[in-house]
Amino acid sequence: MSKNSEQQSGLEIEQRNFNVKRFLFGYLKYWYLFVISLVLALLVARYYNWYATPIYKSSCRIILEDENAGGENILKELNDYKRNRNLENEMQILKSVSLISKAVKQLELEETYILKGKIKSTELYTKCPFIIKTDTLNEIAYFSELDITVLSQDKFELSYHPINKEKEIKVQEYSFNKKITNELGTFRVDVRGNFNSILFNNPKYDKKNFKIFFNPIENIASYYAANLTIEVAASGSSILQLSIADAVPEQCADFLNKLAEVYIQNGVEQKNLLASNSLKFIDSQIKQISEELKQIEDDMLDFKSDKGITDVDAQSKLFLEQVKGFDERISENNVQLSFIDYLEKYIKENKKVNDITPSSLGIADPLLIKLIAALSELENERDRRNYDSKATNPLVEALDQQIKKVKNSILETLNSIKQGYNIVQKEANQQLGKIESKIRTMPKTEIELISIKRQFTIKEGLYVYLLQKRSETAILLASTVSDNRIIDKAEPSYNPIKPVKSKTNAIAIVLGLLLPALIISVRSLLNDKIADKEVLETNTKIPLMGIIGFNDDNFSLFSVQKPKAIFLESLRTIRTNINYFIGESKNKKKQNIILVTSSISGEGKTFCAYNLSGIFALSEKKTVLVCLDMRKPKIVEGVKLKHDKGMSNYLAGLSTIEEVTQHADALPYLDIIFSGPIPPNPSELLFKEKMDELFEYLSEKYDYVIVDTPPIGLVTDGIVLSKYSNVNIYVVRQNTTRKQHLQFINKLYEEGKIKNLGIVFNAVKDSSSGYGYGYGYGYGYGGYGYGEEQEDKKKSKLQRMFGKKTSA
Repeated sequence: MSKNSEQQSGLEIEQRNFNVKRFLFGYLKYWYLFVISLVLALLVARYYNWYATPIYKSSCRIILEDENAGGENILKELNDYKRNRNLENEMQILKSVSLISKAVKQLELEETYILKGKIKSTELYTKCPFIIKTDTLNEIAYFSELDITVLSQDKFELSYHPINKEKEIKVQEYSFNKKITNELGTFRVDVRGNFNSILFNNPKYDKKNFKIFFNPIENIASYYAANLTIEVAASGSSILQLSIADAVPEQCADFLNKLAEVYIQNGVEQKNLLASNSLKFIDSQIKQISEELKQIEDDMLDFKSDKGITDVDAQSKLFLEQVKGFDERISENNVQLSFIDYLEKYIKENKKVNDITPSSLGIADPLLIKLIAALSELENERDRRNYDSKATNPLVEALDQQIKKVKNSILETLNSIKQGYNIVQKEANQQLGKIESKIRTMPKTEIELISIKRQFTIKEGLYVYLLQKRSETAILLASTVSDNRIIDKAEPSYNPIKPVKSKTNAIAIVLGLLLPALIISVRSLLNDKIADKEVLETNTKIPLMGIIGFNDDNFSLFSVQKPKAIFLESLRTIRTNINYFIGESKNKKKQNIILVTSSISGEGKTFCAYNLSGIFALSEKKTVLVCLDMRKPKIVEGVKLKHDKGMSNYLAGLSTIEEVTQHADALPYLDIIFSGPIPPNPSELLFKEKMDELFEYLSEKYDYVIVDTPPIGLVTDGIVLSKYSNVNIYVVRQNTTRKQHLQFINKLYEEGKIKNLGIVFNAVKDSSSGYGYGYGYGYGYGGYGYGEEQEDKKKSKLQRMFGKKTSA
């Protein structure tokens, strides 16, 4: 691996380092934002807990019939399907809009009552002091908001907005318990038992304003269907738990109890529907037989009267007794065949089999009964699937195939049963024919009388048989009970599920802390400037030579005022580190040329160059400051020399090096060569041979040569001049230099284009990131500074107190 690759990998590792202390301090220094945000969040949470409408939840449990029916092989698959889908079917029935509509109607939930408060309103239920009894309502009523103001124990004021007339308000005074007729419809406003006449007669009582909404039953049923939750109470059980949430706890409990009651009653009605339809069919047959029986009885009386016969003889009675049994058997077979034809017609016409049962019609075949039950279950499932899905559903198509299969099985079973009855019928007719041949040998009058009596006996036996079936069906109808029952009734719960104060407060605390942290983080992410020493060290591997504190009073070594001790210590630290670099230099010819540059203008490059030259001069070393920033030259405050001649004059050949060199009176060991007049071609001047001669001359004459160059991030002058230097100083200013500027100098450093490079962190404030600007570099901490520093601290306090500078 190359040296450059090693340096790059080291830089990436350094950038991944995480300083916990710096991270925490980056947020803690904005502690006041967290306090303000937390207080505001808790205030909002408290207001929300008070203002938000509380939602309550109630639950009840219903146990269903647990079917474990067996069956023949042909129905095994269908029986398994029925057992697996039974609970789901019952859940869908409970959530059906039709069933919920019945519960809503019985609870009289078509009206919503709201008590209007000064800030918030409260939904009422049975606690409303009055109730509206509707007779007829017009469509406009469902689009209007009624406002009722109770005036006294007898009177109230009603106002509403007519449809399409938003600005018009109709107000009229009415009496309680009296019929009201207007464009809304016909209704009454009746007082409840909790109507407190004393309070409403008091003019200072403020709970007199109410809002009423008329709601279509379908809308309310749809709302409850959407909010109703049904779950199996335990795995493998047939117990369903019904839950619903609403603003009124009593209304939640009443609705669930009423829904369970309606559901159970609906199951009884479904069972009774089967028996009722069977009973209707039997009644129609009884009525027909009864009329025929009466007609035969009349015919027999007329015949006896005409022929003068009172009764048949003994032989005729014998024949009648013989044919009676066969006639009854044939009649019963005919009835059974008519029942079979009835069922067969039902199936072929694709009518639902929910409204008829074979057993109630006297067909006791087990296979047929099971097939009819399976078909009924499949039809119910198909209806539910068609209701749930509007588009073509593959499950519905599969159900249609199963229904078709079961219907074919039913028709085959009916045909088999019919064949059995036909065989019995044929045998009975053969036996009956033998007896009838004997009867034909009797006198004509007796034959006719026997025929009439025989018809009467047949119809009478059939009539008795139907009456028996009717009695059995009526008993079944009267004794029907539901297979389901309520095991736990719903009770009102007065602990709201939302808002939960503890949860709201917890969310407020989290948001109160998270919001300012997020703002600080975003601000930090968007801020790409070097904010402190830690950020600087994280973004570069270039060694740090020293830190210069923020200079509030613009001190310099050239100022009349005596600089602060901390400022001097910072410069001494940098001087020491420069000497370390020079000592490591392998070039023996020149080891004293120090180049100072930066990324952009305004980072304090010139300030550092001037003061570094001054600190070397203070150590009684011959020092020269060469100002080679000929594009935008700057002068540090306190320098009292002329600037009319300088490097531009020398490089252009207009002056000698001695003519442009000036001596600084404030610092005896320091000479300065200013940049001179701004030339039109500064870059071209740097490439002249005079530049080589200049540095060779200065390096020999002076102990230290400090070179102030243009910003390296803007022009290439600094890179060109770096070939003459032993030490290169890159100035980074706090909150001015950007991270992308460091990427440029890092690349130059890693590629080896600039040797012996070090960074000076300039204008660092004491409080930044919790690190003082002299941290690790010199003295002046913990009360161990020089006397000048202590005195300057007192002065700065006075300046803050009186808002102006104190005299030196």
